[in-house]
Amino acid sequence: MPDALTPDSLRPGDMVGPWRIEGYAGRGTYGVVYRARRASRPGSVPVALKLALFAYDPRFLREAELLSRTHHPAIPELVDRGWWHTDEGRGHPYLVMQWIEGRPLYEWARVHEPTSRQVLQVVAQVAGGLAVLHMSGGLHRDVKGDNILVEPEGRAFLMDFGSGTWAGAPPLTESLMPPGTREYRGPEALRFQWKHLRERGVHYESRTYDDLYALGVSAYRLVTGCYPPPGTDPEAREDPIREPPPPREPPQALNARVIPELAVLIERMLAAGPEARGSAREIAEAAELAAERAGPEADVPLVGRRQPPVAGVEQASPERENAPVRVLTESPGERWRVRARLLVAAVGLVLLMVGICWRGDSPRVQSSQFVQAEELDEGLEEDGGMVGVGDASVTVRVTSEDSSAVPGALTVQVPDEPLPGQMRAPCRRRGTVAIKGGCWIPWLTLTPPCGDGAYEWKGACFWPITERAQPPPTSKKPQ
Repeated sequence: MPDALTPDSLRPGDMVGPWRIEGYAGRGTYGVVYRARRASRPGSVPVALKLALFAYDPRFLREAELLSRTHHPAIPELVDRGWWHTDEGRGHPYLVMQWIEGRPLYEWARVHEPTSRQVLQVVAQVAGGLAVLHMSGGLHRDVKGDNILVEPEGRAFLMDFGSGTWAGAPPLTESLMPPGTREYRGPEALRFQWKHLRERGVHYESRTYDDLYALGVSAYRLVTGCYPPPGTDPEAREDPIREPPPPREPPQALNARVIPELAVLIERMLAAGPEARGSAREIAEAAELAAERAGPEADVPLVGRRQPPVAGVEQASPERENAPVRVLTESPGERWRVRARLLVAAVGLVLLMVGICWRGDSPRVQSSQFVQAEELDEGLEEDGGMVGVGDASVTVRVTSEDSSAVPGALTVQVPDEPLPGQMRAPCRRRGTVAIKGGCWIPWLTLTPPCGDGAYEWKGACFWPITERAQPPPTSKKPQ
């Protein structure tokens, strides 16, 4: 008797409503994405079919509602929605969206080496999408690099509305902070979290300026290679208990190729006062105007060792031509975080080895909850291009320009709440750490992208610890 189908075990030819699966695109915390086409029209364009891993997941209903309310060139079109039922009759919601041939923002920058003008155009597009979303009463609440896909020619899309909400929508969780990624939270959100950390029944209400701050963080990291420190929090500097964060260096201090117009726009989105950030529409208009009026210096790639000739721009002398440009360097805050990570990793390694010796067994994962990429990819064709749906599902890093990449190489952030079946804090097992209420173990031999089953947290990869799970393997499965 064949095994019963599950959301993450569909194969080419299987049907989800009127849609025929063509290939696997990736898997994330809450969903799995397939490439599909309408069965009645084999010659139609492909679509991204996003299927919930958990039955009756309200996040998918929320995302479908937001997408149906918002229409903008920078937001993927919602094509269809429906329910897929297991053999036991459990309903899993699915969304069908426009298939995007693009890369996540930071990877796009690494591959295409954009200029200041191109970055301004991306910011203008994403801010324009946010403006339409905000005018409809909606909020994204998880704007970040992984949730912005950019096509090779520079067309940008804001993805993954699973963490979004709108005015009057019922809350899905009772947590202090809404869904999102800590590095992208504004100073007012961090202050609220610190002030009400131990209170019950208190919730931070996101605003449009939270989305703008997150877009500013995305642009800052795009042009400098590092996150801005959460030191735009003035109260942290006056609190004797909290260590004062390092000051944020302006983008041009970390990358001299950033034109002043772009640097000013990024600083505006990162302003400590929410009112100084303006609206998404104002940011979109300012970015578009700056891109149109910028001179030839705006067409110099922001990364790379050699600067191409630009008419009217003074060129470097021959003896300095091959000197490395100060770009993508680390700020003092970033260096502090790197050192902290190394210290935590070293301590975790010692504790892990002690734990292995004490228990007398080898580390291996026994949980069947996370499907490895090798198992999912078997028998599936590779897809040129990439569909990104962020933390609520997956960001797939496979494009037609990089056919050697393995489908399923994922970068999924640690979710804001423990996964179903995950061990919760306090974490008493040796070598484990508590992150956002769940117990995790660092995978010391792997760096992002972390791949299926692993999650990224502050530049490192972690495996969730379930009630019966052992620490993850320290090497990949033999081919």
